[in-house]
Amino acid sequence: MSNPPSATPISLQARGISKSFTSGRVVSTVLHNITLDIRPGELTLISGPSGCGKSTLLAILSGLQAPDQGGVTALGQNLEGLDARALERFRLQHTGFVFQGFNLFPALTALQQVELPLSYLGLTAKDAQRRAIQALEEVGLGPRMRLRPAELSGGEKQRVAIARAVAKEPELLFADEPTSALDAANGQIVIDILHRIARTHGTTVLCVSHDPRLVSHVDRVLSIEDGRILNDHTPPPRPANAAGIKEHLA
Repeated sequence: MSNPPSATPISLQARGISKSFTSGRVVSTVLHNITLDIRPGELTLISGPSGCGKSTLLAILSGLQAPDQGGVTALGQNLEGLDARALERFRLQHTGFVFQGFNLFPALTALQQVELPLSYLGLTAKDAQRRAIQALEEVGLGPRMRLRPAELSGGEKQRVAIARAVAKEPELLFADEPTSALDAANGQIVIDILHRIARTHGTTVLCVSHDPRLVSHVDRVLSIEDGRILNDHTPPPRPANAAGIKEHLA
């Protein structure tokens, strides 16, 4: 008798997630009973209009916020079962974050920006530098690693932020509106980099955006409206264009 095929691994799981916010006497429910499974090695887009609850969902899935109801399991770990210190340690060791505003330090070079969080992981200065250089080269910024944010374009700043997240070698990578401050060309470069990270590192990449241009560049789209998942679909595959990406990153 042959063994049954192994189940597809689930790296991130939400069950019955609900979240409300109170302002004075007004209670607004932003998420309604969200249940989903996210797999490693895929770039998943959470799409929807502003105010639909997608950033709140990302914050809960990443452990930055707690749900009012339901639970999140990340890499087999129940996040609700962790105290504040254990949750902070989990995020440090297993997650990376990319935000809309880059969050770079003006006085630090690109290399120093990427090295900084690695020191909290206990890496030696030599190992931190090696890993930081490797991450910057992966996003096409090797020749510009000694420059500071004022000397970089918006697209390059976001690629530094991605390198900073990737250098930690996280299993989970969360990106909140990573292309909204960028033009179309740089937005495509950033989303292609995130896609390649998912593929080559086996990373679970979860991206929130209301940018419709991204839909054709991802593996899966979760469409949210009024705090509910209205659609969960896989876009048709795009023709490989690795040469084009390399040309952009050169």
